[in-house]
Amino acid sequence: MAYMNSNEIKEELNLKGIKNTKAKSILLHILKSSHAPKDVNTLYEACSKMTSVNLATVYRSLRQFNEKDIVQEFLGSDGVAQYEYIHQGAKSHPHFECETCHQVFCLGELKFEDALYFSNMAKQHKVNSINMTLRGVCDHCQENH
Repeated sequence: MAYMNSNEIKEELNLKGIKNTKAKSILLHILKSSHAPKDVNTLYEACSKMTSVNLATVYRSLRQFNEKDIVQEFLGSDGVAQYEYIHQGAKSHPHFECETCHQVFCLGELKFEDALYFSNMAKQHKVNSINMTLRGVCDHCQENH
């Protein structure tokens, strides 16, 4: 993956009040260009191929990105945290986790009516986000069994 320390990434970090470092901008670039959630070790490996970084820095950066609503974090069935970039204007969407290979896939966005239905289930509570994971066996693992 070619990395460019683009103005867009610098600007996004700046807008969120996050100090722009090479490690943070590379990490954000990886998250933005990923099509599925990634765990910390996968992100660390990808980052360390492009710059000198330690695991603690990746954890700290992800925590900061999560606090500033740049990424969302959710736990897989194995208890491992997965991270994914929140695209501007993106709506909540469910994930599918394969019980065989443990890969996580993004599913389509929830329609307004779907989100409203789940929000209404919370009655008097104020819902800020919806996190839903469907679990089963992916088509690739089904074909190989």
